[in-house]
Amino acid sequence: MAVVRRICLLCIVLLGCAGISIQAQDSESQLTVTIHVVQRGEYLTAIADLYDTTADVIARLNNLLDPSSLEVGQRLLVPISGVDAGPSSGLHIVRPGESLAAIASAYGTTPEAIMQLNNLPDTTIYIGLVLNVGLLAPTPAPAAGQSVAPEVTSIVTHTVVPGETLFRIAQTYGVELATIVSANSLENPQVIYPNQTLIIPGVTPPQIVDGLPPPIASFDILPIVLTEGQTARFRVVSNQPIALTGTMLSQTLNFSTADNLLFIGLMGVPVGTQPGIYPADFSIMDSAGNNYTMSANVRVAAGGYVLAEDILVTGDSNILLDPGVEQAEENTLRAFMSQFNPERYFEGQFGLPAAATITSGFGNSRSYNAGSTIRVHLGTDFGGAPGTPVFAPAAGRVVLADMLNIRGLATVIDHGWGVYSGYWHQTEQYVRPGDLVQTGQVIGTIGSSGRVSGPHLHWEMWVNGTPIDPMEWTIISFSS
Repeated sequence: MAVVRRICLLCIVLLGCAGISIQAQDSESQLTVTIHVVQRGEYLTAIADLYDTTADVIARLNNLLDPSSLEVGQRLLVPISGVDAGPSSGLHIVRPGESLAAIASAYGTTPEAIMQLNNLPDTTIYIGLVLNVGLLAPTPAPAAGQSVAPEVTSIVTHTVVPGETLFRIAQTYGVELATIVSANSLENPQVIYPNQTLIIPGVTPPQIVDGLPPPIASFDILPIVLTEGQTARFRVVSNQPIALTGTMLSQTLNFSTADNLLFIGLMGVPVGTQPGIYPADFSIMDSAGNNYTMSANVRVAAGGYVLAEDILVTGDSNILLDPGVEQAEENTLRAFMSQFNPERYFEGQFGLPAAATITSGFGNSRSYNAGSTIRVHLGTDFGGAPGTPVFAPAAGRVVLADMLNIRGLATVIDHGWGVYSGYWHQTEQYVRPGDLVQTGQVIGTIGSSGRVSGPHLHWEMWVNGTPIDPMEWTIISFSS
């Protein structure tokens, strides 16, 4: 799963030999940054001097493992001074709670005029968007050979994680591979590297409809583009105590909060969700009993799960392949894994549940014994010899430890915040319901109980009552 930085484009300027630079504002830290394209012969200290910052700051901002090793064409996020915006500049940066109508009124113009100046398709705006409010004199025609800055728009960037390919990244965002290659001036599309920042053109970031209501100071979604079969994190910060509820994709969003000021809600995007723009709707009640609503338009991309498998299972197929037995067992699991526990046990990224080879990934379509019924594989399989240890990948409380028909000897751990993990087909089980387990604790052993073709561990995760790709949690931290 991609780790995505959310930034909104402020403007594009040419910096001579430094290449194209994009001024942007990080939606979480409110840090104003630019993207610097590394040129031949440049090194980090020299780049830092150009922007009046330090090499250490740039290294931390870009997660550089080796700051001394830069590649020509590599894009670096660099902090810069704030953008001049306001009446004197003719630019306005959208702030929390503002609507297009309110901005137009403040500058003595109309929403329609601002929409025309900025080529906006409708009145939808979002925090950090820079609007031309039409107060400057017309820009003179550029001299011969002079570059013209592109129109103000919005931009999404993607930080490459280990194992990713450019094709998969393009597939995730629904963008042509050639478009990403062109936007990033990639000489060889086959060569990308971890922590590389890629511009993803033509992708719409989540947009708040008509601005944030007065009690809300900030709102963001991780990742900026959701993917079917993966996790979404909603983070809301209020400037006063509030009560917050939400819905998206017919799911009720459960939020955890320690002080009624910072709210974090997690949900799983169901496999099979069609790519498109979906609303996330929120209801807010402030401490005085005033009610507000807030909506965000969120894009969901395809997961690209295409691998078809035919599994030859051993055992009594009358039971193991009976749809009624399978549905009854799923209902039992759902009763456990749909509960919301506001206490969080996990911290940071999850570990792996077994020191074994992955034999089947999440989302694969499969049939059993050459049957016509197609099912979706809702976990990750680790092949291993019977007796291979199974580890808890994160802290939590055991809520189920039992023998099931399909899943065999099964364990379910509640990690809090609506996050559950399951471990199927074990041979031995070392925990009981109610046990608190720690990261790395051995909870059982790999086996071949239940519906299997051979010994393996099936690792499953559910978020807000929806199965999601567990490997995503080994790459991204959703704990804050």
